[in-house]
Amino acid sequence: MKIKVNKFVSRLPEYVPGRTIEEIKKKYGLDTVYKMASNENLYGPHPEVIRKIAGDLKKINYYPDSNFVQLREKLSLKHGVPPDMIVAGNGTDQVIELICDAFLETGENAVIADPTFLIYEKYVIKSGGSVIKVPLFSDNLCQDIGGMLGAVNERTRLIFVTIPHNPSGTGITQDEFDYLAANLPERILLVVDEAYHEYVPPEEKIKTIDYITSKDNIITLRTFSKVYGLAGLRIGYGIANKEVIDVLDRVRLPFNVNSIAQKAAVIALENEDYVERIRADIEKEKQKFYGFLDEINVGYIRSHTNFILIKVGRDSKYTVEELLKKGFIVRPGENLGIPGYIRVTMATPGINKNFLDVFMGIHRKKLGGEQ
Repeated sequence: MKIKVNKFVSRLPEYVPGRTIEEIKKKYGLDTVYKMASNENLYGPHPEVIRKIAGDLKKINYYPDSNFVQLREKLSLKHGVPPDMIVAGNGTDQVIELICDAFLETGENAVIADPTFLIYEKYVIKSGGSVIKVPLFSDNLCQDIGGMLGAVNERTRLIFVTIPHNPSGTGITQDEFDYLAANLPERILLVVDEAYHEYVPPEEKIKTIDYITSKDNIITLRTFSKVYGLAGLRIGYGIANKEVIDVLDRVRLPFNVNSIAQKAAVIALENEDYVERIRADIEKEKQKFYGFLDEINVGYIRSHTNFILIKVGRDSKYTVEELLKKGFIVRPGENLGIPGYIRVTMATPGINKNFLDVFMGIHRKKLGGEQ
Protein backbone atom coordinates (compact mmCIF):
# COMPACT_ATOMS: atom_id res chain seq x y z
CA MET A 1 0.00 0.00 0.00
CA LYS A 2 1.38 3.42 -1.00
CA ILE A 3 -0.86 5.41 1.35
CA LYS A 4 1.12 6.91 4.23
CA VAL A 5 0.23 5.47 7.64
CA ASN A 6 0.86 7.41 10.84
CA LYS A 7 3.95 6.13 12.65
CA PHE A 8 2.14 5.50 15.94
CA VAL A 9 -0.01 2.80 14.31
CA SER A 10 2.92 0.37 14.16
CA ARG A 11 3.43 0.83 17.91
CA LEU A 12 -0.12 0.00 18.91
CA PRO A 13 -0.53 -3.26 20.86
CA GLU A 14 -2.92 -5.69 19.22
CA TYR A 15 -6.09 -6.45 21.11
CA VAL A 16 -7.03 -10.10 20.59
CA PRO A 17 -10.81 -10.46 21.11
CA GLY A 18 -12.39 -13.60 22.48
CA ARG A 19 -13.54 -16.28 20.02
CA THR A 20 -17.16 -16.05 18.92
CA ILE A 21 -19.83 -18.66 19.53
CA GLU A 22 -20.65 -19.02 15.83
CA GLU A 23 -16.97 -19.41 14.94
CA ILE A 24 -16.52 -22.29 17.39
CA LYS A 25 -19.78 -23.97 16.37
CA LYS A 26 -18.65 -23.98 12.76
CA LYS A 27 -15.07 -25.08 13.43
CA TYR A 28 -15.91 -28.01 15.72
CA GLY A 29 -19.36 -28.96 14.39
CA LEU A 30 -21.11 -28.14 17.68
CA ASP A 31 -24.74 -27.27 18.32
CA THR A 32 -24.15 -25.60 21.69
CA VAL A 33 -21.24 -23.39 22.70
CA TYR A 34 -20.78 -21.38 25.90
CA LYS A 35 -18.71 -18.19 25.87
CA MET A 36 -16.88 -17.94 29.19
CA ALA A 37 -14.06 -15.74 27.96
CA SER A 38 -15.08 -12.08 27.95
CA ASN A 39 -16.53 -11.55 31.44
CA GLU A 40 -20.04 -10.71 30.27
CA ASN A 41 -23.00 -11.30 32.55
CA LEU A 42 -24.25 -14.67 31.29
CA TYR A 43 -27.51 -14.19 33.20
CA GLY A 44 -28.29 -11.29 30.88
CA PRO A 45 -29.78 -7.89 31.72
CA HIS A 46 -32.84 -7.32 33.89
CA PRO A 47 -35.97 -8.45 31.95
CA GLU A 48 -37.44 -4.93 32.21
CA VAL A 49 -34.51 -3.60 30.20
CA ILE A 50 -35.28 -5.91 27.28
CA ARG A 51 -38.98 -5.20 27.43
CA LYS A 52 -38.70 -1.43 27.54
CA ILE A 53 -35.96 -0.88 24.97
CA ALA A 54 -37.99 -2.91 22.48
CA GLY A 55 -40.59 -0.15 22.59
CA ASP A 56 -37.94 2.47 21.81
CA LEU A 57 -36.79 0.86 18.57
CA LYS A 58 -39.40 2.81 16.63
CA LYS A 59 -37.60 6.03 17.65
CA ILE A 60 -34.20 5.20 16.21
CA ASN A 61 -34.73 7.60 13.32
CA TYR A 62 -33.90 10.39 15.81
CA TYR A 63 -30.45 11.29 17.06
CA PRO A 64 -29.81 10.44 20.73
CA ASP A 65 -29.61 13.02 23.51
CA SER A 66 -26.05 14.28 23.07
CA ASN A 67 -25.86 15.29 26.74
CA PHE A 68 -27.54 12.10 28.09
CA VAL A 69 -29.52 14.25 30.52
CA GLN A 70 -31.78 11.50 31.88
CA LEU A 71 -28.84 9.14 32.43
CA ARG A 72 -26.82 11.85 34.14
CA GLU A 73 -29.74 12.54 36.48
CA LYS A 74 -30.07 8.85 37.40
CA LEU A 75 -26.35 8.51 38.01
CA SER A 76 -26.35 11.74 40.01
CA LEU A 77 -28.93 10.27 42.38
CA LYS A 78 -27.10 6.94 42.58
CA HIS A 79 -23.69 8.39 43.42
CA GLY A 80 -24.65 11.60 45.22
CA VAL A 81 -22.77 13.91 42.84
CA PRO A 82 -24.03 16.73 40.58
CA PRO A 83 -24.86 15.76 36.97
CA ASP A 84 -22.07 18.00 35.67
CA MET A 85 -19.52 15.71 37.34
CA ILE A 86 -20.49 12.84 35.01
CA VAL A 87 -19.48 12.00 31.45
CA ALA A 88 -20.63 8.99 29.42
CA GLY A 89 -19.06 7.14 26.54
CA ASN A 90 -19.49 4.37 24.02
CA GLY A 91 -18.21 1.94 26.62
CA THR A 92 -15.68 2.91 29.27
CA ASP A 93 -13.10 2.36 26.53
CA GLN A 94 -14.21 5.62 24.93
CA VAL A 95 -13.95 7.51 28.20
CA ILE A 96 -10.37 6.24 28.49
CA GLU A 97 -9.74 7.49 24.95
CA LEU A 98 -11.18 10.91 25.86
CA ILE A 99 -8.89 11.09 28.91
CA CYS A 100 -5.79 10.33 26.82
CA ASP A 101 -6.83 12.77 24.08
CA ALA A 102 -7.43 15.53 26.61
CA PHE A 103 -4.53 15.15 29.02
CA LEU A 104 -1.62 13.56 27.13
CA GLU A 105 0.74 15.12 24.61
CA THR A 106 3.64 13.74 22.58
CA GLY A 107 6.57 12.84 24.81
CA GLU A 108 4.48 12.46 27.97
CA ASN A 109 3.67 9.16 29.70
CA ALA A 110 1.22 7.16 31.74
CA VAL A 111 2.02 4.63 34.47
CA ILE A 112 0.20 1.28 34.24
CA ALA A 113 0.42 -2.17 35.80
CA ASP A 114 1.82 -5.06 33.76
CA PRO A 115 -0.17 -6.87 32.62
CA THR A 116 -3.35 -4.86 32.65
CA PHE A 117 -6.29 -3.88 30.45
CA LEU A 118 -4.65 -3.41 27.05
CA ILE A 119 -6.80 -0.42 26.09
CA TYR A 120 -4.83 1.88 28.41
CA GLU A 121 -1.62 1.37 26.46
CA LYS A 122 -3.39 1.54 23.11
CA TYR A 123 -4.93 4.97 23.72
CA VAL A 124 -1.82 6.38 25.41
CA ILE A 125 0.23 5.56 22.32
CA LYS A 126 -2.52 6.86 20.02
CA SER A 127 -2.28 10.20 21.85
CA GLY A 128 1.48 10.39 21.27
CA GLY A 129 2.50 9.19 24.71
CA SER A 130 4.33 6.20 26.13
CA VAL A 131 3.68 3.85 29.05
CA ILE A 132 5.77 2.99 32.08
CA LYS A 133 4.90 -0.58 33.07
CA VAL A 134 5.14 -1.79 36.65
CA PRO A 135 4.88 -5.60 37.03
CA LEU A 136 2.22 -7.16 39.24
CA PHE A 137 3.49 -8.87 42.37
CA SER A 138 4.47 -12.34 41.18
CA ASP A 139 3.12 -14.22 44.20
CA ASN A 140 -0.48 -12.92 44.22
CA LEU A 141 -0.81 -10.99 40.92
CA CYS A 142 -1.81 -7.79 42.77
CA GLN A 143 -0.90 -4.31 41.57
CA ASP A 144 2.26 -2.86 43.08
CA ILE A 145 0.84 0.50 44.17
CA GLY A 146 4.07 1.65 45.78
CA GLY A 147 6.01 0.66 42.68
CA MET A 148 3.58 2.48 40.41
CA LEU A 149 3.84 5.65 42.47
CA GLY A 150 7.62 5.31 42.46
CA ALA A 151 7.65 5.04 38.66
CA VAL A 152 6.14 8.51 38.22
CA ASN A 153 8.49 11.08 36.67
CA GLU A 154 8.34 14.68 35.48
CA ARG A 155 6.73 13.61 32.17
CA THR A 156 3.96 11.51 33.78
CA ARG A 157 0.44 12.83 33.25
CA LEU A 158 -1.75 9.79 33.99
CA ILE A 159 -1.70 6.74 36.25
CA PHE A 160 -4.18 3.91 35.69
CA VAL A 161 -5.27 1.75 38.63
CA THR A 162 -7.83 -1.01 38.16
CA ILE A 163 -10.02 -1.97 41.13
CA PRO A 164 -10.48 -4.94 40.92
CA HIS A 165 -7.70 -5.69 38.49
CA ASN A 166 -8.17 -7.14 35.04
CA PRO A 167 -6.93 -9.73 34.13
CA SER A 168 -6.04 -11.04 37.61
CA GLY A 169 -9.27 -10.22 39.50
CA THR A 170 -7.29 -9.05 42.53
CA GLY A 171 -8.00 -5.92 44.58
CA ILE A 172 -6.01 -3.32 46.49
CA THR A 173 -6.41 -2.33 50.12
CA GLN A 174 -7.91 0.84 51.53
CA ASP A 175 -4.50 1.78 52.91
CA GLU A 176 -2.89 1.38 49.49
CA PHE A 177 -5.47 3.61 47.86
CA ASP A 178 -5.14 6.23 50.60
CA TYR A 179 -1.36 6.20 50.17
CA LEU A 180 -1.67 6.64 46.40
CA ALA A 181 -4.25 9.43 46.63
CA ALA A 182 -2.26 11.30 49.29
CA ASN A 183 1.13 11.08 47.56
CA LEU A 184 0.32 11.41 43.87
CA PRO A 185 1.33 14.86 42.57
CA GLU A 186 -1.70 17.04 41.85
CA ARG A 187 -0.60 17.54 38.23
CA ILE A 188 -1.19 13.83 37.51
CA LEU A 189 -4.67 12.44 36.89
CA LEU A 190 -5.43 9.21 38.75
CA VAL A 191 -7.72 7.07 36.58
CA VAL A 192 -9.52 4.46 38.70
CA ASP A 193 -11.12 1.83 36.47
CA GLU A 194 -13.89 0.10 38.42
CA ALA A 195 -15.48 -1.99 35.67
CA TYR A 196 -16.01 -4.87 38.13
CA HIS A 197 -16.84 -2.73 41.17
CA GLU A 198 -20.30 -4.24 41.69
CA TYR A 199 -18.81 -7.72 42.16
CA VAL A 200 -16.60 -6.64 45.08
CA PRO A 201 -17.90 -7.75 48.51
CA PRO A 202 -19.47 -4.72 50.26
CA GLU A 203 -16.99 -4.82 53.16
CA GLU A 204 -14.04 -4.61 50.75
CA LYS A 205 -15.29 -1.81 48.47
CA ILE A 206 -13.22 1.37 48.36
CA LYS A 207 -15.43 4.45 48.05
CA THR A 208 -13.27 6.17 45.45
CA ILE A 209 -16.01 8.60 44.41
CA ASP A 210 -15.93 10.13 47.91
CA TYR A 211 -12.37 11.31 47.26
CA ILE A 212 -13.39 13.35 44.22
CA THR A 213 -14.98 16.11 46.31
CA SER A 214 -11.60 16.92 47.85
CA LYS A 215 -9.29 15.83 45.01
CA ASP A 216 -9.23 17.50 41.58
CA ASN A 217 -7.04 14.80 40.05
CA ILE A 218 -9.13 11.62 40.37
CA ILE A 219 -11.61 10.16 37.89
CA THR A 220 -13.56 6.98 38.63
CA LEU A 221 -14.78 4.87 35.70
CA ARG A 222 -17.75 2.50 35.77
CA THR A 223 -19.50 0.44 33.10
CA PHE A 224 -22.85 -1.13 32.24
CA SER A 225 -21.08 -3.93 30.33
CA LYS A 226 -20.45 -6.25 33.27
CA VAL A 227 -22.96 -6.83 36.07
CA TYR A 228 -25.73 -4.87 34.31
CA GLY A 229 -25.48 -7.15 31.26
CA LEU A 230 -25.35 -4.44 28.57
CA ALA A 231 -21.99 -5.27 26.94
CA GLY A 232 -23.48 -5.34 23.43
CA LEU A 233 -24.82 -1.78 23.75
CA ARG A 234 -21.47 -0.22 24.78
CA ILE A 235 -22.05 2.30 27.54
CA GLY A 236 -19.83 3.41 30.40
CA TYR A 237 -19.20 6.58 32.36
CA GLY A 238 -16.73 8.58 34.41
CA ILE A 239 -17.14 10.69 37.54
CA ALA A 240 -14.70 13.49 38.31
CA ASN A 241 -14.31 17.11 39.32
CA LYS A 242 -16.46 19.42 37.15
CA GLU A 243 -13.39 20.99 35.51
CA VAL A 244 -12.15 17.56 34.41
CA ILE A 245 -15.57 16.66 33.00
CA ASP A 246 -15.78 19.99 31.15
CA VAL A 247 -12.50 19.18 29.41
CA LEU A 248 -13.69 15.67 28.46
CA ASP A 249 -16.97 17.08 27.15
CA ARG A 250 -15.05 19.44 24.88
CA VAL A 251 -13.14 16.60 23.20
CA ARG A 252 -16.13 14.25 23.18
CA LEU A 253 -17.92 13.85 19.85
CA PRO A 254 -21.63 14.72 19.80
CA PHE A 255 -24.14 11.83 19.98
CA ASN A 256 -21.42 9.45 21.19
CA VAL A 257 -23.84 7.23 23.18
CA ASN A 258 -26.72 5.79 21.20
CA SER A 259 -30.32 6.19 22.32
CA ILE A 260 -30.98 2.50 23.00
CA ALA A 261 -27.90 2.25 25.22
CA GLN A 262 -28.96 5.35 27.17
CA LYS A 263 -32.49 3.97 27.65
CA ALA A 264 -31.21 0.55 28.71
CA ALA A 265 -28.83 2.08 31.25
CA VAL A 266 -31.60 4.20 32.78
CA ILE A 267 -33.91 1.17 33.12
CA ALA A 268 -31.06 -0.89 34.59
CA LEU A 269 -30.51 1.80 37.22
CA GLU A 270 -34.20 1.66 38.10
CA ASN A 271 -33.79 -2.04 38.92
CA GLU A 272 -30.70 -1.95 41.13
CA ASP A 273 -31.86 -4.89 43.23
CA TYR A 274 -30.88 -7.06 40.27
CA VAL A 275 -27.23 -6.10 40.75
CA GLU A 276 -27.05 -7.57 44.24
CA ARG A 277 -28.82 -10.75 43.08
CA ILE A 278 -26.25 -11.23 40.34
CA ARG A 279 -23.34 -10.47 42.68
CA ALA A 280 -24.61 -12.99 45.23
CA ASP A 281 -25.16 -15.68 42.59
CA ILE A 282 -21.71 -15.15 41.08
CA GLU A 283 -20.13 -15.33 44.53
CA LYS A 284 -21.84 -18.69 45.15
CA GLU A 285 -20.55 -19.99 41.83
CA LYS A 286 -16.99 -18.83 42.56
CA GLN A 287 -17.08 -20.66 45.88
CA LYS A 288 -18.06 -23.86 44.02
CA PHE A 289 -15.07 -23.37 41.70
CA TYR A 290 -12.70 -22.75 44.60
CA GLY A 291 -13.87 -25.90 46.38
CA PHE A 292 -13.59 -27.99 43.22
CA LEU A 293 -10.12 -26.70 42.35
CA ASP A 294 -8.89 -27.19 45.91
CA GLU A 295 -10.14 -30.77 45.83
CA ILE A 296 -8.23 -31.64 42.66
CA ASN A 297 -5.19 -29.59 43.73
CA VAL A 298 -5.29 -27.08 40.87
CA GLY A 299 -4.09 -23.55 41.58
CA TYR A 300 -6.14 -20.40 41.05
CA ILE A 301 -6.30 -16.73 42.00
CA ARG A 302 -9.15 -15.67 44.29
CA SER A 303 -11.12 -13.00 42.49
CA HIS A 304 -13.22 -9.92 43.31
CA THR A 305 -14.77 -10.09 39.84
CA ASN A 306 -16.99 -12.47 37.84
CA PHE A 307 -14.02 -14.44 36.53
CA ILE A 308 -11.30 -16.69 37.92
CA LEU A 309 -7.73 -17.30 36.76
CA ILE A 310 -7.05 -21.05 36.84
CA LYS A 311 -3.47 -22.27 36.77
CA VAL A 312 -3.13 -25.00 34.17
CA GLY A 313 0.63 -24.88 33.62
CA ARG A 314 2.74 -24.80 30.51
CA ASP A 315 0.23 -26.85 28.55
CA SER A 316 -2.47 -24.19 28.73
CA LYS A 317 -2.94 -24.26 24.95
CA TYR A 318 -3.89 -27.93 25.20
CA THR A 319 -6.46 -27.15 27.92
CA VAL A 320 -7.96 -24.30 25.89
CA GLU A 321 -8.21 -26.46 22.77
CA GLU A 322 -9.82 -29.38 24.61
CA LEU A 323 -12.37 -27.04 26.17
CA LEU A 324 -13.18 -25.58 22.75
CA LYS A 325 -13.82 -29.08 21.39
CA LYS A 326 -16.42 -29.50 24.14
CA GLY A 327 -18.04 -26.13 23.48
CA PHE A 328 -16.44 -23.92 26.16
CA ILE A 329 -14.68 -20.72 25.13
CA VAL A 330 -12.21 -19.44 27.74
CA ARG A 331 -9.44 -16.86 27.57
CA PRO A 332 -5.87 -18.13 27.21
CA GLY A 333 -3.53 -16.55 29.74
CA GLU A 334 -0.95 -15.99 26.99
CA ASN A 335 -3.32 -13.45 25.42
CA LEU A 336 -3.52 -11.60 28.74
CA GLY A 337 0.15 -11.52 29.67
CA ILE A 338 -0.26 -14.31 32.25
CA PRO A 339 0.98 -17.52 30.60
CA GLY A 340 0.13 -20.78 32.31
CA TYR A 341 -3.38 -19.67 33.26
CA ILE A 342 -6.81 -19.62 31.70
CA ARG A 343 -9.39 -16.97 32.59
CA VAL A 344 -12.90 -18.35 33.06
CA THR A 345 -16.03 -16.20 33.31
CA MET A 346 -18.59 -17.41 35.83
CA ALA A 347 -21.78 -18.51 34.09
CA THR A 348 -25.10 -19.86 35.34
CA PRO A 349 -25.05 -22.88 37.71
CA GLY A 350 -25.90 -25.43 35.02
CA ILE A 351 -23.27 -24.19 32.59
CA ASN A 352 -20.67 -24.01 35.36
CA LYS A 353 -21.38 -27.61 36.41
CA ASN A 354 -20.95 -28.79 32.83
CA PHE A 355 -17.71 -26.84 32.57
CA LEU A 356 -16.27 -28.35 35.74
CA ASP A 357 -17.21 -31.86 34.57
CA VAL A 358 -15.39 -31.28 31.28
CA PHE A 359 -12.43 -29.66 33.04
CA MET A 360 -12.15 -32.69 35.33
CA GLY A 361 -11.95 -34.96 32.31
CA ILE A 362 -9.20 -32.86 30.77
CA HIS A 363 -7.33 -32.73 34.07
CA ARG A 364 -7.44 -36.51 34.40
CA LYS A 365 -6.12 -36.93 30.86
CA LYS A 366 -3.22 -34.63 31.66
CA LEU A 367 -2.40 -36.55 34.84
CA GLY A 368 -2.50 -39.76 32.86
CA GLY A 369 -0.21 -38.36 30.19
CA GLU A 370 -2.74 -38.90 27.40
CA GLN A 371 -2.46 -35.46 25.78
